[in-house]
Amino acid sequence: MIIILLNAVVFFTVHAAHADTEQILKKLKETKECRGCDLSQLELSGENLFAVDLTGANLSGTDLSGADLNFTTFRNANMSRANLSNADLGRADLSGANLRGANLRHANLKDANVYGTDFTDADLSDAVWTDGYKCVEGSTSDCVE
Repeated sequence: MIIILLNAVVFFTVHAAHADTEQILKKLKETKECRGCDLSQLELSGENLFAVDLTGANLSGTDLSGADLNFTTFRNANMSRANLSNADLGRADLSGANLRGANLRHANLKDANVYGTDFTDADLSDAVWTDGYKCVEGSTSDCVE
């Protein structure tokens, strides 16, 4: 009986989380902004979030791998431990963002604003840096060209 109840709780919790993510995505795509909102730990891989304003948002631990984030504003956002591998961050505003421990492998940062961005322990292996040059394998915290 207890196992059945636990399975039911897990089932409904997972489905509720999925529904919440769908609602958040719908709102993001309609309004193009979510300033200061909590998007931590969400699965947003491959999503098109072109030119969305996420100023001050909490994206810690969020999976944004392969997402289109061109022209997106992440000013002062918390993106620590986020997965941004293969994400397109071209011309994104990352000024003042916290990207500590983030995965940026193979990400495109060409022409992105990274003024004051914290890349401590971020994996920048094979990422395209703001100047268009590719970071070497093993680049951590700083792009080694």
